[in-house]
Amino acid sequence: MTAEEIREVEESLGSTAPRVVSAGEVMNRANLAKSLVATRRIEVGMRIEADAVAVKSPGRGLQPNRLPELLGRQSVRVIEPGDFFYDGDVDDTAARPRPYTFHRPWGVPVRYHDLFPILQAGSDPDFVEFHYSYKDLDIEPSEVFSEKLPIGYTCHLPDLFAGDFILDLASFDDEVWERSIREMQRSIDRTRQLRPYFTQDEDPIFIATLGGFTKDGFVDRDRVPAMYERIADGLQRVDASGVRLCPQTLPPYPWLMGGQQYHNLFLHLDDTVAFAETYGYRLTFDISHSKLAANFTGVPFSRYVERLTPLSEHFHVVDATGVDGEGVQVGEGEVDFAALAQAMDRMAPGKSFIPEIWMGHVNNGQGFWHALNILEQWF
Repeated sequence: MTAEEIREVEESLGSTAPRVVSAGEVMNRANLAKSLVATRRIEVGMRIEADAVAVKSPGRGLQPNRLPELLGRQSVRVIEPGDFFYDGDVDDTAARPRPYTFHRPWGVPVRYHDLFPILQAGSDPDFVEFHYSYKDLDIEPSEVFSEKLPIGYTCHLPDLFAGDFILDLASFDDEVWERSIREMQRSIDRTRQLRPYFTQDEDPIFIATLGGFTKDGFVDRDRVPAMYERIADGLQRVDASGVRLCPQTLPPYPWLMGGQQYHNLFLHLDDTVAFAETYGYRLTFDISHSKLAANFTGVPFSRYVERLTPLSEHFHVVDATGVDGEGVQVGEGEVDFAALAQAMDRMAPGKSFIPEIWMGHVNNGQGFWHALNILEQWF
């Protein structure tokens, strides 16, 4: 019985485990629900009054039914007009940014619009990781930066491009393949152009999902080698000088364009290792993705760690559950982080990481700070 058939049987049997909200459900809630937002600027220490709060879409912040909890509280942060209120605005125990002590470089994911709020929040990251949207690629760096920052940076290829296009260097559709090459080049070019605004000796890491997804099911395994070769041919067309291009490991069931699809590459352990070794690419080891892959393939995650860690230049550290529960907060899933940290210390000392928590950026990065609070004991 194939892994796909086993999954179908598992789904039909159901589970007695507590139900976990999926990434898709979180996205739907954000798109369809409403939130409490500020109508005017609120300074630190100011009381939050009724006339300073409105209800608007989308549902990315505190839900309207929590208005009574919010009114009368003193603000713990500067809130601009139109900003969402979050759990941290009503929860005195919410994680707050602070200086951290790690024995390897660490950073946080950012977009241009939240870069400076994150940097001014009271922590001390070694670098930031820009998770590009395709619109970010049209913004000139001089429009964002006015001076050189005393930290480093990494960049992440956009997940989606204009016209709902998803980069796929494994595609045998020449139109898709050629556009994928162009979008990859454009993203790398922009990453190079950020260099004058950051302080680091090494070329920035560029994280990329290189393709190989399908909409209606997994491809036959005998098609996989040709898909990797197609990726390698595409990458030969890309000028990646000035960056360290690090393909990331992938989960079996990604959420793409609001729906769950299927990844065929950088999922199985042997062919991921073979690609890295054959073509000379260092990896971004996404812990959540590969834990899901291990659960899906039936290979112990410890084997993924032992074989992928020495080949990895960068780590996305985050928890996971089952075969499709990605981006879970650290400690709420199935990853043994103590064992992972020991393996990373042994096989990848000094390599960088970020906590890539799903929706971790909301409330000025509260999900990231919470994860870092936990990870500090091991990393």
